[in-house]
Amino acid sequence: MNRHTISIDFLRSGRPGVRIMRPCEPTVSESMHIGGVSVSLILHGLFILALVSIAPRLLDAPQEEPPITVEIIPFVAPPPLEAVQLAEPEAAAPPIEPPTPQKAQKALKQPDGMIHSNRIYSGEVLQRPENAEGLKEYRTLALDEQREQLCSLEALEQIAAWSDVYKPERMVTYSFGEVQYKGNHMIANGAVFWSHDNWHRVKFDCVLSTDQSKVESLAFAVGTIVPKSDWEEHYLTKYE
Repeated sequence: MNRHTISIDFLRSGRPGVRIMRPCEPTVSESMHIGGVSVSLILHGLFILALVSIAPRLLDAPQEEPPITVEIIPFVAPPPLEAVQLAEPEAAAPPIEPPTPQKAQKALKQPDGMIHSNRIYSGEVLQRPENAEGLKEYRTLALDEQREQLCSLEALEQIAAWSDVYKPERMVTYSFGEVQYKGNHMIANGAVFWSHDNWHRVKFDCVLSTDQSKVESLAFAVGTIVPKSDWEEHYLTKYE
């Protein structure tokens, strides 16, 4: 019997195929068998070709990405600096001043033309530490001198509290007239006080306590500046 060698191979699709290595003269039965095998091979080949041809159709066609659109924005030149309108700066808020102690109500002129005190200052001034030496000297004076010094001090303080125009520094009670005493009243109608390099006329009525140790009230009226030509006549000199 003639023999032939058959080798089995595997296609990439995984299906087995028959490859004849050395063909020989077949018999009738073998010829029929070989013909059947050939027909089978042809049919398998046609089937594979059909699969290959329709495979791309069976797969979903890849969806195309939407095109990217690019919008070109035209360049616009900025306006010149002169054309730019600057915003008006906001007005700065006024500074907030810290609260200050309320000043004492200033004395007002009364119908008699005098300024009447509504607060007494001499007692506070005498008790200040910087006036300790002056207080000792004050207590060595005679009673009449003490009341004159006390009323003069109160008059200077009252004038300073009444108006910022003056800076009273010294008082002379007798320049234009003698001082009068009526009980616990001291009346000085011819006094002068020194302020800003000038002597100023002033009169005042000082009311003392019963023991004359403190001022109870004071009324005063400021007059004119004493001309320098009259200083010598009234025993006035420049206060240093």
